[in-house]
Amino acid sequence: MKSYLSIDAGGTFLKSAILSSQGEVFKESVFLTESFSESSKEQIFRAFRNVMDNALSFVATNKMELSGVGVAFPGPFDIEKATPLMQHKFQNLYGINLRDVFSSMPGFPSNIPIKFVHDANAVLIGELWKGNAQGYSNAAVITLGTGLGFAISEEGTVLQNKIGGPYLSIFQLPYREGILEDYASKRGFIRIYQQLTSKISCNGIKVSDIGEWAANGDRNSLLTFLKVGEILGDSLKNILNERKIECLLFGGQISKSFHFMEEGLRTKLKNTTCLQKIDVVKNIDYAAFWGAVSNVLQND
Repeated sequence: MKSYLSIDAGGTFLKSAILSSQGEVFKESVFLTESFSESSKEQIFRAFRNVMDNALSFVATNKMELSGVGVAFPGPFDIEKATPLMQHKFQNLYGINLRDVFSSMPGFPSNIPIKFVHDANAVLIGELWKGNAQGYSNAAVITLGTGLGFAISEEGTVLQNKIGGPYLSIFQLPYREGILEDYASKRGFIRIYQQLTSKISCNGIKVSDIGEWAANGDRNSLLTFLKVGEILGDSLKNILNERKIECLLFGGQISKSFHFMEEGLRTKLKNTTCLQKIDVVKNIDYAAFWGAVSNVLQND
C-alpha cells in the first residue's frame, strides 16, 4: 500500500503523519516533537530525524510503501531550491537544501519525491482537496498564530509568488501606527487584551488563555476577539472583492476560538457580495498535512 509522509514544520513543534493517496490520515502515525527552530542546525536536523525514524517505523510495521514526502514550511522559503530563507526561526538553516538533507538520512528510501510547500499555501491546498473549500474556485485562508498568513486560489489553483510563497502578503499591510500583524496575530490579541484591561504587563498570558476566559463570559476577552475580527474584516474587504473570493476560511491554532471573532468579521464583510462562505478549516490539525501530501500527488 502506497503511503506518504506529511510534515508540518512549525517554530515550536514538528508535526507529522502518514497519509494514504486518498488523504486518509492514519491517526496512530501522528507524531509531535519539538522543532528547536532557534537552535543549531544539528539540533534541528535531529528533530527532523526523529520525525523520519518514527515515520519509517510506522510504515514498516504496517507493511506500507513510503512513496513520497510532503513538507509544509514557513516562509520565506525558496520552494524550487528547497531552502529556508528566514532570519528568525530556523535561521540556522538559511540557504541549506533540505531536500538533500532528508534524502541523505540513513534508511531513507531512494528515488522518492520530497516536495515543499509554504505552510499557508498548504492549508488552502488541503482545504480545496479534502476540506471546507471543496467546490469553490476562488478561495482564501487566513492562518492565525505567531504570525499572520494568507493564501488565495483562483479557478481552483493556489496562487504563488516567484519563490513559491503566498501570492499576496497581508501581514505587512499598514494598519494604524503599525502593520496588520501587530493587531491580528498572537502579539495583536495580547496587545488588544492588555489595552482593554489596562494591565501593565501580560507576560505569560497566551491567546488560548484569552479564549478560555471568553468561553467563560469574560467581557474583555470577548471584546478582544470581536475587535480582531473587525480589524481583519476591515483590512481585507477590498482584497476579497478584487479577487472575487467566494470562500474565506480560518486556520491556525487561534482559529479554534474563531466563533468569538465571527460577529465582528461578518459585520465588516456584510457588503462583500462575492463571499458565499466564511468558516474555519475542516480540521485545524490536519489541513497542512492534506496540503503537503496533495502537493506531492499533483507533481507525482
